[in-house]
Amino acid sequence: MLNPYEQYKVNSINTMTKGELLIMIFDELIKKLNRSIVLIENKDFEQSKIQLDKSKKIINHLIVTLDEQYEITPNLIELYMFFNRELIKAAGYNDAKYINEIMPMIKDLRNTWAEADKIAKQSKS
Repeated sequence: MLNPYEQYKVNSINTMTKGELLIMIFDELIKKLNRSIVLIENKDFEQSKIQLDKSKKIINHLIVTLDEQYEITPNLIELYMFFNRELIKAAGYNDAKYINEIMPMIKDLRNTWAEADKIAKQSKS
């Protein structure tokens, strides 16, 4: 049995649109990457690698959930794979520059999805 707060979180997620869920996933990715940057700067490489591994799992989830019927899908797959390669470098070299280089692209992509979700909601009304 879930406590009331956990139940609230489950209900919130279950009632989100696909766009809202995607934005939430990107927000979590950005949060983990920001943590990784701080951890690398503080020379806590073990914890940074944990956050980077979680970030790669999020990106892998984004890859496997793409709908292949859209023309943009191969480009997104390539972009997400690029992100993962950069995160592998960040973990291997313990260097936040690789994260800092892709962070603007990730934020732009997140904002693009948010705008698309907003447009989709407006067109339904």
